[in-house]
Amino acid sequence: MVAEQIDAPDPETLVSEAKAAFRDGAVLSVQARCEVEYDGRTSGHLGPGDRLLVAKPDGTFLVHQPTGHKPVNWMPGGGTVSARESDGEAVLLARRTNPTERVEARIFDAHGLTRFDATDGATYEESGTEAEMHEYIERNPEVLEEGLRIVEHERESKYGFIDFFARDESGTPVVVEVKRIQATLNHFDQLQRYVSLYEDGEESPEDGVTADDGTVRGMLVAPDASERVRRALRDNGLEFAELAEFDTDAKGATEAKLTDF
Repeated sequence: MVAEQIDAPDPETLVSEAKAAFRDGAVLSVQARCEVEYDGRTSGHLGPGDRLLVAKPDGTFLVHQPTGHKPVNWMPGGGTVSARESDGEAVLLARRTNPTERVEARIFDAHGLTRFDATDGATYEESGTEAEMHEYIERNPEVLEEGLRIVEHERESKYGFIDFFARDESGTPVVVEVKRIQATLNHFDQLQRYVSLYEDGEESPEDGVTADDGTVRGMLVAPDASERVRRALRDNGLEFAELAEFDTDAKGATEAKLTDF
């Protein structure tokens, strides 16, 4: 790994260093005051401002503003990034042909440039995914309710795949919907639709056995739920099971929409 940093490069130096980085397959980042033009499926213009420009060896090009985690302009990998001088200013141009698109950043004042000769062959392995929740519940159904027995996993219905069809200790059918994020009213609606399929007789369990009184329970499983969602479940005879061990510290992963409060 080699990293090189240049403070306040002039246009000629910036273009020269950028060309060398692109040639050698290095990651280039430029902190600069610039404006950006986009042409492709639509067209757009971003006026002058202080931004972070990032060019990667696979042709990815990102334009970041000082706030927000998403780039305001970008070009995905598969194209090329080039550098040139134009009217005394450095220009970085990202292009691809399928579809035909271009992002051009004209740099008025470069505050800094970093070349990063990076190597990284690691694969990101995520823990706490919804698939892991499914596996955990299938192995340990008692974490939802003592005596619960899983009958089917991911059964297809006209409204989508039902995560689990189960039976409680007394044999009553239980429709279980699992969510990795904080439960929302949309998730409540989804569970309600699934339960209605069994209540209306449109679906029948794989074992063909129904409760004596026709009762079908619905259970929404998630790391958390707002009081409004919990109340909607209670008011409609549905239940909530909290799996707090699958909560996450990653901002946004368990956030609900404003309408869920």
